[in-house]
Amino acid sequence: MTKHLPLQQFSFLIPLFIFIVSCGSDMVEDVVETYDFGNKKVYVRYHPDPNVLEKHFYNTAGEMIHLERDSLSYGYDFKHFMSGTWIIDKMTVDDEVMFEKDSVYNPDSPPNIYTFSNDKLLVSGPQYSADYKIVYLDSSQVELDGIWTYGVEGEKTYRTQRIFDIDYIQILSYYTFLWLDFLEDSEKEEEVLFRRIDIPIAIDLPDTTQIDLPDTTQITTEETR
Repeated sequence: MTKHLPLQQFSFLIPLFIFIVSCGSDMVEDVVETYDFGNKKVYVRYHPDPNVLEKHFYNTAGEMIHLERDSLSYGYDFKHFMSGTWIIDKMTVDDEVMFEKDSVYNPDSPPNIYTFSNDKLLVSGPQYSADYKIVYLDSSQVELDGIWTYGVEGEKTYRTQRIFDIDYIQILSYYTFLWLDFLEDSEKEEEVLFRRIDIPIAIDLPDTTQIDLPDTTQITTEETR
């Protein structure tokens, strides 16, 4: 029995992890799969200069039993790395923290959910929503074409705008990335950190509020003989 990281199976996680630090220049290493009792099962080491990923496989005793080296493909890996759901974890403008996500989820104030797919970016939240077509241009750029909306139409705070823009993404880890120029304000220095989340799928359960009970209105007894 093994324990997998959430969201993706291992066969899908490795190509995603390939691109985690392809924008940087330092070697990065991490354990991506473990045994149930905690020992590492698969360990990866990324070498940015030759653009190669090493995969080390271990047995339950901790001995390395296999080593692989894979060359990397930018476009494919970037698109699949971004696929999934994300939220803003922290926003800093001119070294001032403008927003930082609470560690405890508040159902009265849910965050905006950013859902990336092969050709779409959808944003949903209590006041803000957006629908963009997305094109992954290379290892760090995305082209967005669509509309965002804030507030309720008819209210003074209502805003909507069509966007056609090229934005830059800097991958930090499998679970985090920086969206550069997120606010599109050239006069301010901004840093918006996104974090990957796993949204559980709702399962329809049978209605147990009504329980069928046997009919006891008529009770018959056998005559005594």
